[in-house]
Amino acid sequence: MKDAFERRALLLHLGDALQAMAAALAANVTHVTVRDLINADTQLGSYAWLVAVSPDMSAADFAKRVSASFAAWPAQLLEEKVDYAQLALVVRGNLFADDPTGWQAYVDALKREVQWFGDALPIVSATTAQPHESADEDTLTAEVSRTAEVERAEPAGEEQRESVESNGRIYPSWPWKPGM
Repeated sequence: MKDAFERRALLLHLGDALQAMAAALAANVTHVTVRDLINADTQLGSYAWLVAVSPDMSAADFAKRVSASFAAWPAQLLEEKVDYAQLALVVRGNLFADDPTGWQAYVDALKREVQWFGDALPIVSATTAQPHESADEDTLTAEVSRTAEVERAEPAGEEQRESVESNGRIYPSWPWKPGM
């Protein structure tokens, strides 16, 4: 899949995450859980990735974790070379730090659109998972540096993906407007 389509899919996912966060913030009740949000809003219930989040997590905690997970995505997705491992690590460290099963379900849901998402990350088992509070920036940075050398594996003989930056124009064309 081309880089531009992958970036677009991740931006659409970011929009879904922001919508879910807005619903969590609008709940404004301390005992509302992610399960309650999904049951109250049919559109949120259609997000396969949201079902991977612990259903007993409070809506307020969910909103904080989503904010921390996705705050840097827009800037990172606009970089010439995207650090895809960092995108995934921040989400795992904030939203799924204490839930490796939920993380795997989240990755499986995102792989429908972005086949490599979550690849090349160190594996975290239930016994080595750290709680959300200890998933600090230093820990995430150390994980990224360990995985920085690992690129997404592309099958032998497959051509390098076309980048949105490779067309030589100041404003690259998006995948849905070819040749502009």
